[in-house]
Amino acid sequence: MDDRWGRWSKIGTAIAFGAVAGVLLSASPASAFKLFGVQLWGKKDAEPVVEDVPDPVRYDVRLTTDDPELKETLESVSLLVGGKDKPVSGSVGLLSRARKDKRRLVAALYSEALYGGTVAILINGRPFEAIPIDTILNRGGLAHVSIHVIAGPVFTFAPPDAATTSGQPIDLANYGVVAGSEARSELVVEAGRKLVSAWRDEGYPFASISESTLTADHDTDTLEVRIRLKPGPSAVFGAVSVVGAEKVDPQFIIQQANIPLGGRFSPKVLADAGIRLRGLGVFDSVIIEEADHLEADGSLPITITVSERKSKTFGAGVTAATTDGLGVEGFWTHRNLFGRAENFRVEGGATGIGRSNFSTGLDYYIAATFNKPGVWGPMTSFRSSAKIELLNTDAFQKQSVGGSVGLEHEFSETTTGEIDLTYEYARFDNTTGPGVASIVSLPTQIVRDTRDNRLNPTSGYRWLMSGEPSYDLENRNAFFKTYGTFSTYRAVNEARTVVLAGRVAAGSILGSSLDSIPADRRFYAGGGGSVRGYAYQMAGPRDGDTPTGGLSYAEASAEVRFNVTERIGLATFVDSGGAFETAVPGQGGTWYTGIGAGVRYLTPVGPLRFDLAVPLDKISGEPGFGFYLGLGQAF
Repeated sequence: MDDRWGRWSKIGTAIAFGAVAGVLLSASPASAFKLFGVQLWGKKDAEPVVEDVPDPVRYDVRLTTDDPELKETLESVSLLVGGKDKPVSGSVGLLSRARKDKRRLVAALYSEALYGGTVAILINGRPFEAIPIDTILNRGGLAHVSIHVIAGPVFTFAPPDAATTSGQPIDLANYGVVAGSEARSELVVEAGRKLVSAWRDEGYPFASISESTLTADHDTDTLEVRIRLKPGPSAVFGAVSVVGAEKVDPQFIIQQANIPLGGRFSPKVLADAGIRLRGLGVFDSVIIEEADHLEADGSLPITITVSERKSKTFGAGVTAATTDGLGVEGFWTHRNLFGRAENFRVEGGATGIGRSNFSTGLDYYIAATFNKPGVWGPMTSFRSSAKIELLNTDAFQKQSVGGSVGLEHEFSETTTGEIDLTYEYARFDNTTGPGVASIVSLPTQIVRDTRDNRLNPTSGYRWLMSGEPSYDLENRNAFFKTYGTFSTYRAVNEARTVVLAGRVAAGSILGSSLDSIPADRRFYAGGGGSVRGYAYQMAGPRDGDTPTGGLSYAEASAEVRFNVTERIGLATFVDSGGAFETAVPGQGGTWYTGIGAGVRYLTPVGPLRFDLAVPLDKISGEPGFGFYLGLGQAF
């Protein structure tokens, strides 16, 4: 979709007509239609046939407790309550369900620190424990089940007794079991898990809990906890072997896993190795396992089991993008060209269908890329590309050919850096800048990203800094382009259903005048990924109705996102900023501000975003609102 409503309303109509026509042509009258798993119309799928239960016994059930706040929790875990509409098989089935239910209800009390409570289950007025299994319980029709729970007092932890099997004391307060606090049973289980994890992190792969006992003291309403940890021997990483590799070089797999031979055992090293190997894109699955014993030298062998993907694939599709309109594209890729996860891809496409001038308004491109991971160790990848492009925008028309080579390095889990050497020869029409450009540049970039989810973040931040020195061989002109962005996210409630998001961005071109900078290298603002409410590239300097771009830009956005249901979310936002004629952001132009609201449909691959925004300072001749569709949040 474009920001220009008149143009894209026609495209939206075409999309809707095509979708409806496709459904009508491919579906019978009785068909159902589903979108992202939600049935919109038609008959529901037939319910699965459930076989008859032999000797069915039906019952009614009533649960009572002296603690009203506890009733909902108890009913949620009760098998008898949850299964009351499903008959059991014979009296044995009902007695068995009652037996299991009592254990579950007692466990629920323990999870609430209620160790003095009682659970009584009666069937037809008799304790189920006293009923013979051959008793007919539904002689009068329904069996009558009553559950009565007495909560009892809330217990607290007594000073815990925790140590290693060799007698080294352990402070369980560091793991969540604190003397005097509510003695919830899950806290003890979690403390044991954290304790084992902490010792494994210190290089003890076979650490385990050898003893864990809980004793309720009903005289003092306290819970005594005794835990013994068996550390086992410390270990270093031993030999790494690979299973399942057929076309990918096993030595390359070992190199990329980067598990240090002789280094202290660490679960994090193994987890990072798995992430790195899966990121190569050549495996369907990666499993990293530790041996169940140490070698004589104290080393722990590691086995990496992989399942390889198909090396070659091709595809085609139809796209809709804010800046490009409707388009078609196709690609062919080889994920493992020389046996070390080298990725070679050829692609091409045409976009811009629906623009007012169909014959000259389309964009075309064909490109080839080659990426090779692990060129200098597992953290550095080589990449290269070549591209031929014909590009039409409201600001300029461009025909170009170019290519690049570069490196990408992973400094840490959250920080990456890139550097490329690029060349592009381009011819421009309908531009105030040079008609021909031949540019060599050295773009560099560093990114730090701590977001918990890249498409729908609720916490963390992301910042990017980029610098690009360039020299135009055709016009003997040097300039330096730099920009940076920072976005941050914070959930304001524990359920993470309300999120505050903010973004600031700015950039500048130094060393040359605006007229000397090729049109595609200038800064523009406006559109779905910029200042919403304004058309693409229009929130900046213009020559009549044609955007001319600027030497700088600045933007700021604030958004409140809140989920209404598990699948539906809403958002309100304000965007402000623009492109400017001088190299100082904010000078030599106008600030533009748009406000709006949107709907988010949450899918497994990220939220579908529908935004409607209005400009506070309407540009003459431009629409009074903008509609935006995208996958993922706006920032």
